[in-house]
Amino acid sequence: MKQLLSCLILFIASSAIIAQTDTVLVHIKLIDGRTGLPMTNQIDSRTGLPMANPMIGLEEETQGYPHKYRDISSRANASGVATIMINRNSVILTHNTHGYVDCGDEHGGLIHNDYKVRDIVSAGIVEPIVQSNLCTKTSGSAKPGELILFVRPWMPGEDM
Repeated sequence: MKQLLSCLILFIASSAIIAQTDTVLVHIKLIDGRTGLPMTNQIDSRTGLPMANPMIGLEEETQGYPHKYRDISSRANASGVATIMINRNSVILTHNTHGYVDCGDEHGGLIHNDYKVRDIVSAGIVEPIVQSNLCTKTSGSAKPGELILFVRPWMPGEDM
């Protein structure tokens, strides 16, 4: 009986360790595509009030059928960086928020930019931006574990 209990405890502990190795830390940098500076302290276009740190528009797509999506709630810090824990085998989908337009989807459409977490962790990803648009500072280099997104505030008359 003692051996059975010991085996059960060992199995549970090893399962927990395996599950932890599937979860990774990803740093998401929000860069203002007009200035090249970190995106911080923006005005919320809905309320007109300052936002301490912008909310990042993210969803996670999990593997399997059917695909499942869930919102990931994360705010950028004072340096324009958000840090999330996410499954290595999932995909991050970025989208516009009330605070900013993703430069890759400037006109408020519903096109998602998707990034494999495995690729972010192994090499880092800089969001590819096709010109011409209102974002002109859209280049950079990412370290492994970083996703760099180029965004800008909504312009008057634009609609999310």
